[in-house]
Amino acid sequence: MGAPYVSKRRLVDNSMSAMLSAIEIFNKPRISYRDEVTVVLVVNAYELLLKATLRHAGKNVFYKKERGAPYLTLSLDDCIKRMHNAKLWGTLDGKAVAANILTLAEYRNRAIHLYNSSDLATLIYYLMQQSVINYKDLLLQSFGKDISSEMTWQLLPLGASPPPEDVSFLSPTPKRPAVQEAQDFIDHLRERVENIEKQGGDPGRIATVYDVHMQSVKKYGSRDLLVGVDQESDGRIVFKDRASRDTHPYTMKQMLDRANALRGETLRPLTSYDYQAMCWKRELRNDPHFYWKHKNQPTPLWSQRAVDWFAKLDDTQIASVRDEYQHRSQ
Repeated sequence: MGAPYVSKRRLVDNSMSAMLSAIEIFNKPRISYRDEVTVVLVVNAYELLLKATLRHAGKNVFYKKERGAPYLTLSLDDCIKRMHNAKLWGTLDGKAVAANILTLAEYRNRAIHLYNSSDLATLIYYLMQQSVINYKDLLLQSFGKDISSEMTWQLLPLGASPPPEDVSFLSPTPKRPAVQEAQDFIDHLRERVENIEKQGGDPGRIATVYDVHMQSVKKYGSRDLLVGVDQESDGRIVFKDRASRDTHPYTMKQMLDRANALRGETLRPLTSYDYQAMCWKRELRNDPHFYWKHKNQPTPLWSQRAVDWFAKLDDTQIASVRDEYQHRSQ
């Protein structure tokens, strides 16, 4: 007897229902156990979506059947591994998205089998916000469905636009068990973020902060966000941000030099004309993720994200934009 038939359409529909339920529950004005229930549903939504994506690509979502035992579907971890192996993340940074999912899954497991520290609420909120964005992008990319059309985004704290850069953490020595539990969770998250950074990925896919108007109000990076357990405030999670000139440390020349160093020998070096053309075409100076200029500082500055973006431009794309830029006023 073969494996049971699995409908990818029903997987997608159930996945969307789980995510919409998570968002609805989180936005209730008064509810206890809010974070735990929401995270359980968010992780469930992802597990169903990943299985639907694997099925859509013709991949098996069952383990090899053992004699006398029922068929078992893949665990979340194995779904993620097969997504990596089959390269099914598309344009998303799969490793960073996976880090977000696995961090929330760790929180879910703690909630199901024991309990979580209430000190983690703020950090979980940031993780879930980015998780909704990652989910929306993966669903749209894989199945052409836009979950934002199913809700009123103006009332939704758990959603927004593009993510920030990266996250880093402080780890002062905790002094009580509840704080240690929170610190352990932060340590695991820090390790995941650092691994993504080392691999040149997009740590902004892991966690972010948005206001209720769905506009990014702050991008948190390893140069501008410190997170830790504050011993002076009874073990609460605290956030401390630095100035934007720390997150955007490069002049135009420094940014191009670093980008060219990353381009290697397969791509031609970028010139200042390439820079001007791409800024014009993509309106990069209007993107705070890339560009920052203090009102009292004459020199504009660029972020590491800008370095990485310019480094990945292919020569054909640059040539096309250069041509448009050259004939823009004709």
